[in-house]
Amino acid sequence: MIDKNIQPNYSIERVSLANGGDVTSQLMNWALSPKNLERLKNNKGLVKQLTKMKALPSSVRLYIRNLAGVTDKITEDFFSKSELAEIKKRVAEAKANKSMGQDAIAGITAEGTGRDNIIGYQLEKGKLSLKKAFTDPATNIDMTLGQATFSTNKDGNITIKDKHDFSKSVGGGSLYENKEYFPRRKEITTVVPHKDTHDELKEYMVDHSEAPDEREMNQWMQDLIKMEPNKAVSFTTPESDKQLFKRAQKALNAGEIDPSKYARIIAGLKQGEGIPVEIDIGKISHEDKLKANPDFAEYIAQDTQINYAGPKIYEDVGIPSLIRNQARKYLK
Repeated sequence: MIDKNIQPNYSIERVSLANGGDVTSQLMNWALSPKNLERLKNNKGLVKQLTKMKALPSSVRLYIRNLAGVTDKITEDFFSKSELAEIKKRVAEAKANKSMGQDAIAGITAEGTGRDNIIGYQLEKGKLSLKKAFTDPATNIDMTLGQATFSTNKDGNITIKDKHDFSKSVGGGSLYENKEYFPRRKEITTVVPHKDTHDELKEYMVDHSEAPDEREMNQWMQDLIKMEPNKAVSFTTPESDKQLFKRAQKALNAGEIDPSKYARIIAGLKQGEGIPVEIDIGKISHEDKLKANPDFAEYIAQDTQINYAGPKIYEDVGIPSLIRNQARKYLK
């Protein structure tokens, strides 16, 4: 059954902008509230249909699916033509590096992986941002795939595989824009009176008709601890998800973190199992590699010229002039 609160014909609580602040931050705070996150999970069928609409960036659509727990495998049909072109460009750049005797890797990838055939973050417009995902294809794919692997079959067709999920390290995410570092899960230290003193306080409350409210009760506890510190007991527990959630909301409202970082933190807490991604992009041509990698274009145009610390050296492999002239069209 579809929750009436998210159907277009029903009114839903609106974001109040009366107190000012960034509109995107306000909208993100509303959309990722505990109540609305629950609505996503209760309406998986509707979420699945809405996130097929390619008017929204793939990163946003996948993010919503992840939080809603929609884990159907994503294929090339999920992406727009421009998004597929950006993905293909990254593979072509990696393939061009391989043709120059380097690892088949493009973008920023984890060091020491010991693997080949990887595409990573481009960060062409700086750190990741929710706003830029709507306007910059490179940022959108950075936030869609992050790091992914690809393979080539015997016919030359290329398949990219990934798993769309978020690390539980909610304080991390250094690739995201934010004004200040958001601390990782904190340790909370609580001090309470000794059990005997606590029992005496409860007995006092029973004997008196006016029971204190929660705020007065907490103050009584603090007063007792000050009067009898030797009888106080302290213990430390990890910050709960609820406490971390509230801290992230406060940081967003104060402008200490941007909406993208806030969304990243919430995903680390509330995401589903992760979404498998398998994209068939077809073949990568020689021209694709020239377009994607200026270094490769120069490499071919100069007949595999190598520039070490000393003078330029030609390997003289004899690349035909027609091919070298084609490469010169893509020199920058």
